[in-house]
Amino acid sequence: MQVHKVQADSRASSVISTQKAGFTLVEVLVAMLVAAVFVSMTMQAIVTAAAFRVVATQYDGVISWIQEDLESVVNRAAQYEMSTQPYSSHCLATISSNGLAASFLNDSQTGLGGSTATIGSKALGGKDYTLTRSADYAGSADPFRLLNVTYQVTAQGESEPIATVNTEVIPHAVFKCP
Repeated sequence: MQVHKVQADSRASSVISTQKAGFTLVEVLVAMLVAAVFVSMTMQAIVTAAAFRVVATQYDGVISWIQEDLESVVNRAAQYEMSTQPYSSHCLATISSNGLAASFLNDSQTGLGGSTATIGSKALGGKDYTLTRSADYAGSADPFRLLNVTYQVTAQGESEPIATVNTEVIPHAVFKCP
């Protein structure tokens, strides 16, 4: 009988040891679900980061494009009527439409050549964009000498600009005025 007890005890211990040795089906399914949620959230974060990177690259290209044209405008303003001695006749204007700002705006040779100009189109990030420059002296703080310049970049086929930059330009001949 003692031998029989030993066998019964050995079977009981083997049953107990197999129950403690592994994971249940529910535990495995929960672990797989947690892993799947983690992987899907990580993938969503990676896709979102890639989308933001594309938009940032487009915006960086747009700002560089605006900056290139603004540097051209500033260079033209720096050279405008600087050789006139002792100073430009526009310095003595009594109405703003005869001032240096208006003269620079409307001069098609060495100035801007008008109040609105479409600079051109450029493909950035797979989309075509158009850069438009608008200039106005009447709404500036000093309409005789100061020119407001506004840049807008719009995607072709859309009306809302994706970037707008407002700045002011002073023709350097102003500094020679009495």
